[in-house]
Amino acid sequence: MGTPVYSFGDFRLNSLTRELTRSGAPVALAASAFDCLVYLVEHRERPVGRDELISAVWGRADVSDNLLAQTIVRLRRALGDAGTEQRCIKTVARVGYRWMLDTTVASTASDTLPQNPLQADAAVAGDDVGMHGAHPRTPHVRRSLLVALLLTVVLAVSYLVWQGGPFRPAPAPMHFNQGTAIVLPAEVNAPDDWKWLHLGLMDLLSTRLRDAKVPTENSQDVLNLLSQSGGDAQLASFALVVTPHVVLSDSHWHVHLDAKSKDGRSWQAESSSGDVLAAARAASDLLLAQLGFEGPSGRQASGGSQEYLLRIEAAQLAGQPELARQLIESAPPNLRRTPELAFAQAELYCDEGKLDPCEQSLTELRKQVSAKEHPVLRGKVLTALWFPYRRKNQFAEGEAALDEAVHILQGQKDTEALANAYLDRSHLLFFGGKLDEATSDLGRARINFTLAGDSIGQARVDFAMGMMAQSRGQFAASLSLMQHAYEQYQRMGMRQLLSSALQGLAYSQKMLLQFPEELATTDRYWPFDQKHMDFLDDYVRHQLTLMRAMALADNGRTSDASTLLEHMRAELDPKEEADLRAGVDTLLAKLALERDDVQGALSWIDKAMTGPTLQEDDDPHDYGEAWFVNTVALQRVGKTDELRRNVAAMQAWAAHLPKQDDLISIWLMRAKAAQAWSEGQHDQALEQLKLAMAAADTMGVPDVIVDVGHSYALTLLAAGQVDQAVAVSGRLSDWTNTDWRAARVEASVLQALGQGASAQKARNKAQQLAGDRVLPASVMAVF
Repeated sequence: MGTPVYSFGDFRLNSLTRELTRSGAPVALAASAFDCLVYLVEHRERPVGRDELISAVWGRADVSDNLLAQTIVRLRRALGDAGTEQRCIKTVARVGYRWMLDTTVASTASDTLPQNPLQADAAVAGDDVGMHGAHPRTPHVRRSLLVALLLTVVLAVSYLVWQGGPFRPAPAPMHFNQGTAIVLPAEVNAPDDWKWLHLGLMDLLSTRLRDAKVPTENSQDVLNLLSQSGGDAQLASFALVVTPHVVLSDSHWHVHLDAKSKDGRSWQAESSSGDVLAAARAASDLLLAQLGFEGPSGRQASGGSQEYLLRIEAAQLAGQPELARQLIESAPPNLRRTPELAFAQAELYCDEGKLDPCEQSLTELRKQVSAKEHPVLRGKVLTALWFPYRRKNQFAEGEAALDEAVHILQGQKDTEALANAYLDRSHLLFFGGKLDEATSDLGRARINFTLAGDSIGQARVDFAMGMMAQSRGQFAASLSLMQHAYEQYQRMGMRQLLSSALQGLAYSQKMLLQFPEELATTDRYWPFDQKHMDFLDDYVRHQLTLMRAMALADNGRTSDASTLLEHMRAELDPKEEADLRAGVDTLLAKLALERDDVQGALSWIDKAMTGPTLQEDDDPHDYGEAWFVNTVALQRVGKTDELRRNVAAMQAWAAHLPKQDDLISIWLMRAKAAQAWSEGQHDQALEQLKLAMAAADTMGVPDVIVDVGHSYALTLLAAGQVDQAVAVSGRLSDWTNTDWRAARVEASVLQALGQGASAQKARNKAQQLAGDRVLPASVMAVF
């Protein structure tokens, strides 16, 4: 069948090419507005409900009616439907909207691709892989953190950034001015007929290092050295010592290289293949990229074009985009005009944060590369396009591109390319709120990565599953998955992927109240220059800095955290990073409250809530948290009238959310408790906190349980209800040695019970955990 083209008045609408024209001139529309228009026109015979339209356009239910209304306003303006006329789109009371214009339909030829049989689908179809049937939950995961975590990891060879700032050059190559490199005999775990690799691989790697202009000792000289008494002790004198490890497992060779420099630095690289020599060459290229070297003299290696392209990929994965650029610019003649090199160039644009040339290059390749002549490459191009679509919130277009990629690659033998398509489609589905479908795609990705013998791909799936577990409140499961992914990335030298795994680890540790471990995790990348993280773009650096500030605050260093946040805030792009800036302002307000700087808190939260940034945020948690922080600050300064208006506005906003959210409900209960307490209605306040405590227990997230329990217990004590406070303190007892809030509750309860010495001991512990926070001497209600 053809593609319908709709005409109304002097407008023409083509849903396939995503074009709206007026008298032949293009009309600019945001993606969501365009999708609204298409859906209303396609269903013009009836009114379309608000929930139906939200689901069709945004692919999920957690979109506010306000965002939909704003989208309709913009759409009417673009169509010239100004004022109250509603001649194009009519608001139908208590229902939604209806398309009103007379519309004619023409048809264009269809270019739909035939579907191919599934590859590795049947074994996982419908499975909730890795989640063990757990009931979905929605804990508080800051949207900006979650987005950054997912956006960083999903790229095998690049990280895309929306106007990500200036490109940072790769670190300078390692210098061998006062020493040479040596390669030790390989440690081989394989049948006896492969023992020749012990020395054969040593010589191959030494040759490749020398070809890359790394001064490397002759293999025979190294063997002579090792045969001497005390030869092992002399290894420390060399500038670089490389130790190869080779394992044969399930017909796949795994070559792992450990490299250590004289000054204590270390690098790791690993590759897998059915051909041991190919695996060794790929691992050496990855190691050379990390060291800052171009590979064997920039020449086309003996493995041909494919190996040359793999070297470009290795440079990108190792966080050396400048080396990748040099390889592309010095490509051999038979590669320079190929679509494969053009694809590598497009990925490099993306890696540098140049989204426009990245998207343009991929779009041009999509037109040039056919499924008939280059099926695998077309599948890869379509797969890479998912991220530009995601950044523009064009979920329908992104899913369509990934659907086509999957259909094409299912008929090919490249299981790794198919696995990447499944993995990237799972991220689009995740962002679209389709968690079950996303999890099924992760299962398909894992199976195909396993078939391809791709350990890094399997680690990327682990990370994505870890993010899925976080979104469901399963932080213990997430922690295990994140740790495994990080270890794999580190072991195989994939520096470009390390930052996302570290963020995931730190956030899971935070929510599990493992604060020392959280800070230690951020120590692995902080400070950036000392931890060789120079290759990171601005956006990722800001996300990592935010995580560092959270870890400092969780470990009692709220002043240090605030200083760091204020310094970072000055660097943020007010347009492109407005959501992150609002989140930073909210966190600064929370930290000010914990130091009893109420006026400072009011100032920061006013900045966060000024303007439409949080209101238009696609994650309601950000706005909900800001409402709650503002409530607490107003309660602290005794502004009862403003407090009442704030709670009423918050309740009205929450009532219009597409679906109930557990954490937002808890914040609203606590806000109502603060208002009731301020108005002298103590019983009503305690009832709201009791409901909040029950909801927190149902969520089962330690950080949420302790935060609500701290508020409930201290307010019970302020009301003279010691017995009930004792019960809440017992609920928090597992965390009194790690969390200042739980420790403070224990100290306050012991004081109320007349246990002076024990209370003082507990208070000292609470103050030690609280750090520079201000713990009032007397018991007071806390919300």
